[in-house]
Amino acid sequence: MRWDEVNARARGLATHLLDRQALAGLAAARDWADLLGRLAGLGYPLEVAGGGALDPTGFDRAVTLATAARLDLLGRWLGSRRAVLAVVLEEEERSSLRALLRGAAQGASPGARLRMVLPTPGLPRKTLERLAHAASVPELVRQLAKCGHPAGRALRVVLDEAPEPGLRSMEWALTRLFTERARRAAESGGPVLRRYVAELVDQENLWTVLLGAPADAPGAAPEFLEGGSRLTKAEFVRLRAERDREACLTSLERSLRGTALGMALAPPVELPALPARAAAARVRWLRGVARRDPLGPAVVLGVLERMRAEARILRGMAWGIAFGAPFQVLEPMLPEAA
Repeated sequence: MRWDEVNARARGLATHLLDRQALAGLAAARDWADLLGRLAGLGYPLEVAGGGALDPTGFDRAVTLATAARLDLLGRWLGSRRAVLAVVLEEEERSSLRALLRGAAQGASPGARLRMVLPTPGLPRKTLERLAHAASVPELVRQLAKCGHPAGRALRVVLDEAPEPGLRSMEWALTRLFTERARRAAESGGPVLRRYVAELVDQENLWTVLLGAPADAPGAAPEFLEGGSRLTKAEFVRLRAERDREACLTSLERSLRGTALGMALAPPVELPALPARAAAARVRWLRGVARRDPLGPAVVLGVLERMRAEARILRGMAWGIAFGAPFQVLEPMLPEAA
């Protein structure tokens, strides 16, 4: 399968994305008005409904719509090669549903729940807005099932097993569903896409090791995801019991050496900056693959990674600046040079 035409278009689209230098300039904005002025100067496509003033909630919506429009454009270009986009959208949908779950459990406002979600073909904007108004987690699950999303069935099983399950159990069900569907979508996409998914699986297992409850905590589950590239179940179980964070990071870096995640774990490692480091490392890996195989899917995957990262960074940064956060607080959000 040839990718030269869509790769050329994706490279063109990438010229409109904000690099680290541009994002760092935004993070240094003095206040909300200064941020909007700097963003306008960069040519970012912010559309304000009704032409009114843009507040942080409206900013979230505008960034979401701009990113969704780019994803939709890239999806039309991909045509029969949509397996690449399907994998990335599976991960995006999991992230959106996790945000909606947490919002419903915490009783957050619909606007707060929609802050970190991105419309996809499986979860269009109107559906997300309806889900964001769910009064409870069971109501959210009923709405998902009603609209035919597979997460509705997966979460219904969890609710049937325990009427008041912990949020971690619900999120674990979403992660397992994402993994299964992403691996299935990648089967026809070739070795690069399959490795990309395997690295995402490794990353989920890594987060569980670093951020999950200790393996011997009451009610803790093994929560190991099959299908990764390097992190074995035996190593995962051993590291879940490791209490020394530095020793754990060293072991993870050794196990994942030679992968994008391994590059992200090169010391020194600060956990708040690790997601940005991991995303940048994936982009570096994909650029290396693209140089060796310029007609493969690595170019499109790299652009998709950058598009999603840009949206996350802009939304997080905007709220930080709106509340007066200094640059030192916002800096960990910035991507590393990829």
